[in-house]
Amino acid sequence: MAIYENITFAEYLALPGLNSSKLKPYSKSVKFGVWKEQKGFKQSRAMALGTLAHSLILEGWVATNKLIAEQFITEGFPINPKTEKAYGETSGKWLEWVAQQDPDKKVMLPEQLNNVRSMTHAIAAHPAAMQLLNQCNHRETAITWTCEYTGELMKALLDGFGSGIALDLKTIGKQLSAKMLEREMYDRQYHMQFAMYGDGLHMNGYDTEFFVIFVQSKDEMDVCAALIDHAALEQGRADYIKAVENYKNRDEPIKTGLFPAMIDLSIPYYCIEEFQDNTDFVNEVKGVS
Repeated sequence: MAIYENITFAEYLALPGLNSSKLKPYSKSVKFGVWKEQKGFKQSRAMALGTLAHSLILEGWVATNKLIAEQFITEGFPINPKTEKAYGETSGKWLEWVAQQDPDKKVMLPEQLNNVRSMTHAIAAHPAAMQLLNQCNHRETAITWTCEYTGELMKALLDGFGSGIALDLKTIGKQLSAKMLEREMYDRQYHMQFAMYGDGLHMNGYDTEFFVIFVQSKDEMDVCAALIDHAALEQGRADYIKAVENYKNRDEPIKTGLFPAMIDLSIPYYCIEEFQDNTDFVNEVKGVS
């Protein structure tokens, strides 16, 4: 068990232990986890924008400018004289220019940098989000621990935590709504990630409630501050325990896909009219007694 402050992302990756990014695909099946590992990882433009937003919101301009200098190209784009804007990213002029740039750096256009600034301003104007950020005196902090359920060494890089509170920041391209965020949290397996973070903090002596700040990465730059409930974290814990077991079995012959056994298939409970006002049913589905 250990806490690492002021650690770079490369130093975090070098730490021993399983993290949520590696385990998420294994929560679906051994086959899917192995396929994702073999496929490898390539950072998308949306991910790069999220990285900059995290840096600016959590660490400020000094750290962000350093990050931009080290990892991004933000000027020198080929300009179309007819539009006085950068050539399109599928044009010959653009592709020729990109081929001459540092392949380890990500191109970030001015309008995308403006989006990062706009997200930061939106959060600064959101009282609940700012209250959460102000309570988290530990920012961008890595932790390691031995999982009490699986015995495996684990690690996590936390956006923020403090006394009784843990926080993650998520950028989302969709229009925000409670139903969309709930579905997004499950589909992207954020609930599993949050459960791991909370359990890791517990093993390091911090018992916390888990909060998330969602910020829209385009259009209105809307913001939502949310408390992740007990049911979501319990399901997340079950999913990461399953993922660890699948990961440990990854060298065994793979005979089935995602669904090796027969399942029952329905539609989301909140879409079934007879159950919408049935609190007992909703609690049963969510696993809340």
